[in-house]
Amino acid sequence: MPALPTAALQLAGFLMAHAFWTASDLPPGGHYQPQSLCMRADGNRVLNSFDGTNPKEQDEAARAFVTGGAAQWPDCAIARQVKVGTPTGDVDALVIDVVQYGGSVMTVVQAFRPADKGFRLLGDELMLGDNGPLPPLPAAQAAAAMREGALDHPGMDGKWNQWETERDPVSPLVER
Repeated sequence: MPALPTAALQLAGFLMAHAFWTASDLPPGGHYQPQSLCMRADGNRVLNSFDGTNPKEQDEAARAFVTGGAAQWPDCAIARQVKVGTPTGDVDALVIDVVQYGGSVMTVVQAFRPADKGFRLLGDELMLGDNGPLPPLPAAQAAAAMREGALDHPGMDGKWNQWETERDPVSPLVER
């Protein structure tokens, strides 16, 4: 397996922190509006939101960007909120697609409990490549790079460290 791109993963971690900061402040029934964070060749970053009349249209616009508009950027991360069905019920999750020049590098899925139920990260991120879950070592390296990027987000005021400390040990998205 080729080495995962650290810069793209750190960018995705920065967006992950931003998205969870937004999600942690949403009112009951609120939904995170999908966003992309893309880095130019000169290192400057551009944050965009995906519009639509409802969350489904916003999600469709974000997914279309993954396979279309992201191709113009060296590194790009696209975050969107989804519901994942589990045997015990639906779980909210943030999905982050990590893309380099339009080629998918990986998809990250992080389950969470919404703000109106006491915001909390639920287990570790699931790291998915083209052929399913990444092997343990590359997954751990990707998670470390993303968490490093999350810590670079200004204005988090210790929120990320608190979320890490209070993180549930096991994701509801994995079979036990």
